[in-house]
Amino acid sequence: MSAADHARWSEDVASYLLGALPDPEREAFERHLAGCAECRREVEDLGVAVDALPAAAPPVTPPPELRQRIMAVVDSEASLLAAAGGRADERPQPARAPRRSLFGRRRSLRPAFALAASVVLLAVGAALGGILAGGGGERTVVAQTSGPAAQASARLKVSDDGSQLVLSDFPQPPPGRVYQVWTQRPGQNPEPTDVLWTPLADGSATVSVPGSLNGVQKVLVSAEPRGGSAAPTSMPVVAATLS
Repeated sequence: MSAADHARWSEDVASYLLGALPDPEREAFERHLAGCAECRREVEDLGVAVDALPAAAPPVTPPPELRQRIMAVVDSEASLLAAAGGRADERPQPARAPRRSLFGRRRSLRPAFALAASVVLLAVGAALGGILAGGGGERTVVAQTSGPAAQASARLKVSDDGSQLVLSDFPQPPPGRVYQVWTQRPGQNPEPTDVLWTPLADGSATVSVPGSLNGVQKVLVSAEPRGGSAAPTSMPVVAATLS
C-alpha cells in the first residue's frame, strides 16, 4: 500500500471513531482499514482517548431552559428547510478529495447534519457551563454571622435538589430556646419554616432549608422559644443573602 493512499485515509481516523463519517465514507474507510496495519494501530491508540471522553467531566443536571433553547434551534432550522423546498437537503456527491483532519479542516455539512451538530454543541456548551459554575445549578453562599454566633462559620448550599445550611463552631441557643430557619423575599417580612434545631456538642450542624429558594432574598436563623415562632422574637444570628 502506498504512502499517499495511507495519508489519504489516516486523516479520517478521528472522524471514524467519533461517528462523523457519512455511511459511504465510513464503509470505504473500513475497507481500507482491513488492509492497513498502520491505520488499525492509529484507530486502536486514539480509541482509548475516545472511550474516555464520557468520563472526562462529571455529569451535570442541564438547566430547565436548555430544552427551550434546543427546540428554538430545531424550529429555526426546520423553517429554513421548509422554505427552501423538499430537495433542500440533497447535495451532489463530488469525487472524494484530500481533506484536512477533523481538528482543523473545513467540511461542507448537509443541513440535517449541521442541525444535529448545532444541537449537540448547544448541549455540550450548557453542560460545560454547568461544570464551570459548580454543576447542576449548585452554588454556595457564605452567610454572615452575628451576635453570640459572630465567631461561627455558616454556608448555604443551594441546589435544585434542596438547600442546606452548613455550620461550624456554632454556639448553643439560650436556655429554653432553639434555632429557627426563616426565608425572606424582597420587601416582605421573614416567613417561618418548621425547621427547629440545635447544633451538636462540637458546634457543627447541617440543616435542611425546606422548599424552593426561587425568589428568596435571604435565609435567616434566629433563636426562638421551643416550638418556634410565627415572627422572629430575636435578631438573626445567621443571614445568607441570595440576591
